[in-house]
Amino acid sequence: MSTMEPLILVHGGAGRLRYDGKRRAARQAALDQIAQTGYEMLKHGNSALDTVVEVVRLLEDNPLFNAGYGAALGLTGEVEMDAAVMTDEGRFGAVAAIKNVKNPVLVARKVMEETDHILLVGEGAIKFARIMGFGEFDPVTDERRKMFSEQRVDYFRRNWEKFRHLYGGDTVGAVAIDCHGKVAVAASTGGIMFHLPGRVGDTPLIGCGIYASSLGACAATGHGECIAINMVAKTVVDMLSETNPQTAADKVISKLKLKNCNCGVIVVSRDGDYGVAYNTPYMGWTVMPKLRDSVLKD
Repeated sequence: MSTMEPLILVHGGAGRLRYDGKRRAARQAALDQIAQTGYEMLKHGNSALDTVVEVVRLLEDNPLFNAGYGAALGLTGEVEMDAAVMTDEGRFGAVAAIKNVKNPVLVARKVMEETDHILLVGEGAIKFARIMGFGEFDPVTDERRKMFSEQRVDYFRRNWEKFRHLYGGDTVGAVAIDCHGKVAVAASTGGIMFHLPGRVGDTPLIGCGIYASSLGACAATGHGECIAINMVAKTVVDMLSETNPQTAADKVISKLKLKNCNCGVIVVSRDGDYGVAYNTPYMGWTVMPKLRDSVLKD
């Protein structure tokens, strides 16, 4: 069986330039290193699914990102996380509003592989995680707790739009194609800081935050509600039947900008091409191998 050159594309979230230069550089260095790990996995014959899940797990473990350890706190001071995985065969698994687990993306994969369901939420997701052997874990970092205590929650209630633009959406995600031409996508997020209890964003909704088909795979990041309403990931992937990934990404993101929908996407096609687009001031991303340089828009 012929093989092809594998590729992995990773993002660390889209939003405003709220980080100083040092922190932005640290985030980009982490993305590059984790993407390199994923690329080495692919080069050694690992599947696209195994690779994107491992890459997102590593991002969840890095407190620089809003996923897993270091996820944003909701209005009540608790962390509720969403995560999802999908393959080009249409297999999908997700968890939403899950608490007190270290790696939501691993639980999402278990939902896909061990159940007939596609999405488990809240207490049901937590119970399932425990049954699957995932222990208790507090994902709140000291930095997030300090941020929560210092910010005036009532202020953000009254200024939700301003707050949404300020914090953006630091969902993390990865899309990959392996040496056998198989495609997969995974994503994880802590949601928006001070979100209402029980809020579910785009990440665990099929076709919204992530999507994969025989055409390719896409992961979206940004304002979750807007991404979900516009089914961004599926829209991008479906366009691969008639155009290349970069054009598909650009067209969708341009239309969303007109709707004041702040977001970004990464997409890979079945032939190994890829695209990246965002209408926010910042989105950290990287690709391996580096066919084109990753960028930080100023």
